[in-house]
Amino acid sequence: MKTKRLFIDSVLIILAVFICGVFLVYTPETVLAESLPVITQETTPVVADCLSCHAQSDWEMTLPSGDILNLSVDYNVFRQSVHKDMQCVECHVGYEKFPAPHNQITAKNKREYMVSYHDTCQKCHKEQFAQVSDSVHDTLFIKGNLETPLCADCHQPHSQTHIDHLEVVQDNGSISWQAQICADCHQDALEEYKASVHGQGLLSGDGQDLPDCVDCHNVHQICDPTLAKFRKTSVDLCANCHTDSDTMEKYGLETNVLDTYMVFHGTTITLLEDYDPNSLTNKPTCYDCHGIHGVGMSSPPPIQANISALTLYPEVEVKQAGPPIENVGVTGVLVGILIGSIGALTINQLIKEHKQDLFEE
Repeated sequence: MKTKRLFIDSVLIILAVFICGVFLVYTPETVLAESLPVITQETTPVVADCLSCHAQSDWEMTLPSGDILNLSVDYNVFRQSVHKDMQCVECHVGYEKFPAPHNQITAKNKREYMVSYHDTCQKCHKEQFAQVSDSVHDTLFIKGNLETPLCADCHQPHSQTHIDHLEVVQDNGSISWQAQICADCHQDALEEYKASVHGQGLLSGDGQDLPDCVDCHNVHQICDPTLAKFRKTSVDLCANCHTDSDTMEKYGLETNVLDTYMVFHGTTITLLEDYDPNSLTNKPTCYDCHGIHGVGMSSPPPIQANISALTLYPEVEVKQAGPPIENVGVTGVLVGILIGSIGALTINQLIKEHKQDLFEE
């Protein structure tokens, strides 16, 4: 009897050890792999097929340059992403046969591997891709600068959350999630912005309607800020907020800044933009006097002769400004308006003649 009981106990112990061993050896990735059907012929792989290998944690590949390419995909993260209903082969072209070995990675470094997917996103995001193609980032890329941002630098394809969700979770007293992405490359500009009247108001939580990176530079269609086109359109950019009576009343600011600017400088720039958007001008725009990222607390700040146009456009000749003239009076204002009007009419006539010449050609 004792021998029989001892035998049963031994069997139970062995069975328990075996079961524990199964739980230790079979990780979730292994269970996922083992749960797949046995495939005897090549088929188009679905997500589960790809994860039978890529669900392994810390799976990496060393490229010829020594760069480490991460080949692991966390399924729990992926199924929460905006791409959760897509199949891997929709983006990873050339991997359509399973279980046959798929295309070998030939990239020499990690950046070259990412560049190989440059055109992939346009399959679904045609509008956004077209906007990026017009941006300063893609212009630099086409010229051979491979370090400029690509889609996957800003939107991680395996974990990208839906845009609506990102807008909802945006905390008060912080820059937008888009601006946080900009900071990955433009950290110096962000630090200057944080010290500005815009940045201080936004980060304090008291000014959630104050602008950050994407309000001035857009998200995808980012214009080169060194171009004459950006310089001229920057006036309208600032006017979007500074002519809004509700916004300006909140901060105790006047809304007539655009009107006073347009008396002379703005009229000239507007007419020149109509004549030739790419023409240079030494007439000051808003940011020449108020700063770019580091907009100051004083309004208006001290006017400086060495405006930023001299840095951006050194070939433009300007004369050193004299001392500021105070108390100009009504006569001075009328004379200024008269001179500005004559100049505007003259330039307007030139524009008409220029357009007529183009039409006749």
